[in-house]
Formats: sequence, C-alpha cells, structure tokens
Amino acid sequence: MRLIRLFQIFFSIRNTGVFYLFIKGFNPILKPFARKNNTENNFKNALENLGPVFVKLGQLLSTRTDIVSHELAKELGELTDNCEPVEYSYIKDQLITNLGAKSKIILDTIDPKPLAAASLAQVHRFTHEEKELVIKVQKPGLEKLITRDIEAIRLGARLIRFFYKGYPRIDLNSVVDDYERIILNELDFRIEAANAKKTYNNFLQTQHLYVPEVHDNFTTKKTLAMEYIDGVPITSTSDLKKLGLNLKTLSENGVKIFLKQVFDDNFFHADMHPGNIFAAKDNPNNPYYYAVDYAICGSLTESNQILLAQMIACLLERDFFSLAQLFIFADWVKEDTKTEELEAVLRANCESLLDKPLSQILFGELLLNLFDGMKQFDLYLDNDLVLLVKTLIHIEGMGRQIYPELDFWSIAHPFINKWINEKYSVKGLVKYLVSKKHILTYMILKKIEESRYKFEEGSVEET
Repeated sequence: MRLIRLFQIFFSIRNTGVFYLFIKGFNPILKPFARKNNTENNFKNALENLGPVFVKLGQLLSTRTDIVSHELAKELGELTDNCEPVEYSYIKDQLITNLGAKSKIILDTIDPKPLAAASLAQVHRFTHEEKELVIKVQKPGLEKLITRDIEAIRLGARLIRFFYKGYPRIDLNSVVDDYERIILNELDFRIEAANAKKTYNNFLQTQHLYVPEVHDNFTTKKTLAMEYIDGVPITSTSDLKKLGLNLKTLSENGVKIFLKQVFDDNFFHADMHPGNIFAAKDNPNNPYYYAVDYAICGSLTESNQILLAQMIACLLERDFFSLAQLFIFADWVKEDTKTEELEAVLRANCESLLDKPLSQILFGELLLNLFDGMKQFDLYLDNDLVLLVKTLIHIEGMGRQIYPELDFWSIAHPFINKWINEKYSVKGLVKYLVSKKHILTYMILKKIEESRYKFEEGSVEET
C-alpha cells in the first residue's frame, strides 16, 4: 500500500518538472524528457490534487527558502486548504462521541451550515448562555491518511537523497520529521487551545490583538470551542475602508504584534496567513486584530533572538562584512566559508534593494534575497527560524495590502534598539537572572543533592 501510494505521489510530482529546478544534467529517473512550462504552478496544482497532507507540506515548503527557489516559494505560498464541507451528520456524531452528554448543549443551537471548512477541520456556530461561540470539529480518517502519506514521503525522501546529493547540510529526514510533528500537533486541538490561552495572556496589557476565549468544557483532542468573533477579513480592504478604519495604524499595529511576539514574548503565532487574521470593527481610530487558529506556534532560542536583532541592525547599516561573520558564526552556512566571499554575495544580492527609501523596502523580500545568495554556501536554517520568516512575510504582506506605504523599518528599528539595550545591559542581565531564580535555585539544589548522595555513597563503601 505504501509503495503504491509512493508511486502515485512520485509520478504526480515528477510530471510537473519540478526536479529541473534542483538537478542539473541528464536524469531520466527524476526528470521527464521534456521540460514543461509553468513548473512552479504545475507543482502547486499537483500538491493540491494529492490531498490535504500535501497541501500542508507545500505550505511548509513555501517557507523553506534554504531549499526551494524564491519563485517556487512564492507560488507555494498561495496554497490554501479551503475544502468542501463534510456532511453535518458526521459533525453531529463526532460531537456526541467526543463530548457525551455535553454535546446536547451544542446540538440544541448549532448551525448545521459550516462557518468554514478546511482540510483538517470544520467550524460551526452555536449559542451557549447567551454567548455566540464556535465549535471546531476534526474531519474523519485523518490520522490514518496522514500516517500513510508521511510514510510514503519518508520513503521518497530516502530515494531522492540516493539519486541526488545536493544540499549536503540539509537532512531530508529531519525536514520530514519536522513536518510530521507540525501536522500531528494540528490534530490535537488541546495543543491549539493551550497556545491560544498563552497568547491571550501575553496580550492582556496591549490593545493590538484580541484572542478569542477558549471554552474548556467543550474542548477535547478532536473538538475545540472558542468565542465567536465578528471581524472583517484582512483581505477585504474595501470593507475596511467602508468602516472608516485607520489603515495606517492597523498595518503598523500588525508589525508591533509581530515584534512583541518574537522579542518580548518569544512565542509567536506561526500561521498568520490572511484566512486566520481579522480586523475588529469597534475602534476605527485605533483598530486592532483578531487572530484564530493557534495550532502552529513558534519560539526562538535566545541566541537566534539576538542574531535576528543584529541581522536587522547590520542591514540598516549596510555592514555586510559583519553580517557575513554573523551568518558564519551562527552556522547558517558551512564552516569553511570565507567571510570576504560571503560578504560580496550578500552585497550583490541586497545592496540594490537597500538603495530604495526604507519605507519602500520589503523586509521579507530582502530576507529571501539573502537566502538565495547564501544557497551556494550550503545554507541551512533551524525550523523555528523558518517559521519566523514565514510569519514575517505574511505580516508584512498583509500590512502592505492594507496600507501600501507601510514602513516596517521605522517601527522595527527603534523597537529592536530598545530591546537590545534593555536585555543586554547590566540592568537587563540582573533582571533576567532574578526572573529565573526559581530555575537556578532548583538547579543548585539538585546539584547539592547529587553531590551529597555521591558523598554518602562513598562513605558507606569506605566503612
């Protein structure tokens, strides 16, 4: 069964001609004899036809600009997982199976017509205690489908690596492992609920983002109940204008949300595509966002946080030599890379973009140009950094769609300077150590206990 599915997947992908983008020379096993036009679009369509597992895989690959080209990443970024809804009878059965007697509360007021239908779940509205809520219900047979396709993908990755030795620093098995972890986490709605609650608490003191309240009494592994929000899709710019929302402020608040999540909270919503983000209607002068679907969230190591901050500072100062040193030190490129060679490539790929006024520079585009240039030095990014880049590109893209003159840099530069000064000053380091005192205390006591045990054990042996 796995082998049959693998052949189906392989020939669907091979026929798109996508391997022409990666492999030079004659290779009849992976490449059709005639190269086709619109390869990137063909590949995207093939993934859509192969089903939800491959739609999700394509969305993940759209962020892996260390593996795929800028053009292919852009095409894959347009993948959506809007699907035909399943029958309401299935939704009803799932609610009864997962919630037991509590399902009657939902079924008494549920709207049989779905509010949204994606590849993994379907959403319906219902009323409880005079509150408008939504219930997200997982679609049937997903675990078996995902297990089958992941196994086929894993076997395919081994075969590709056997025939193609490019990207030596990228472990395709590790990429598949990351993808499997992400999609399996999406099947456990309790993880999404926990992520939503954490983000809700992180934004209690700010007015830029509102996270719908999770209702635990109707939440299980396969069902998730949340407050219903009546927002305007971010893509509906005409509706945003009709409501009189301050579009400049709305777009800038999106950047502030991103910066706060990445640097202050170190916990960010990593699936902020337009289908998950809405604008609130009730405060047109200082508009804010609603965000839903917290299945995929990310965080960075402290070293990657400071690396990102320093990278932005180096780009603003056009210090390509320091930027090259930074990437070599961070192990983004192979260790024998010469700083001067990398500096020249970074300068060639980025300087023309930086010649524009800062307000016209797309930071996401700048990053993609950086990554394109570094591929010849065996570029490799951590999975968390990949998720971060995806989030940044979505945030900046949505912000520009709302307000084309959005200046990412004018917001990011002072924020990052302040963050670096506060976090890495003497005062900041003391504050950090104090905030971690319970962890340090535990570690110290643990070491003392281990030492005392070894000492007592040694004393017993001597006697």
